[in-house]
Amino acid sequence: MALRIRELPWYLQTLIYFAVAVVVFVSGEMWPQLPVKQRRDALKQRQEELQRLLGEVAVLQQVQTRHREFKGRVEASEQQLAASQAVVPDEKNTDEFMRALQVAAVNSRVSIRRITAKPVVFQQVYAEMPVEVELDGAYYSLLEFFDRLSQLSRIVNAGELKLESLEARMRGAQRRYEYAPGASVAGTCILTTYYTPTEAELAAAAPPTPAAAGARVPAGRPPTR
Repeated sequence: MALRIRELPWYLQTLIYFAVAVVVFVSGEMWPQLPVKQRRDALKQRQEELQRLLGEVAVLQQVQTRHREFKGRVEASEQQLAASQAVVPDEKNTDEFMRALQVAAVNSRVSIRRITAKPVVFQQVYAEMPVEVELDGAYYSLLEFFDRLSQLSRIVNAGELKLESLEARMRGAQRRYEYAPGASVAGTCILTTYYTPTEAELAAAAPPTPAAAGARVPAGRPPTR
């Protein structure tokens, strides 16, 4: 006679049902062929893939943040370079410099009589381009002229200023000009602007080395001490 589960006491029925549930659960966890095991493995793989992708996203976010920082630094450096090039250009730009002097003189009611270029003086990373300027006008007009030069984007330094009264200039000068009404002083000064020379210019301006100097001595003549 077959034994029916329902005929057993309730605690035995509960024990049997619990044992069956444990067997089913263990079977689902241990047997690869069962759908439960496959789905759990697939879920675990996806979770691991998600964690890997999250790690890559975090790294990419850091890279993006650093890229923005570097981009900001590059833009700031480019702006500084543009400002530096305006102050000390890469070329002489002599024509622009002369026009700037003339515009400043006209606006200040100062007459520029002569502009004489002086030799360029090469420094380690820049070059000085001085010019001697002869000018005349009212005293305060000359002050305004130098003030306008100080406001140029390009650096212009004034030095060796020599002024005298217009009467003294007219008595001692061999060359006379038609002076503007109100002009009271005349004189000369050295205006120096700057530019960034090329490597070839710096190399050409560099003093010769002892070996190179000795190589230029004609054959048969010893170098003097």
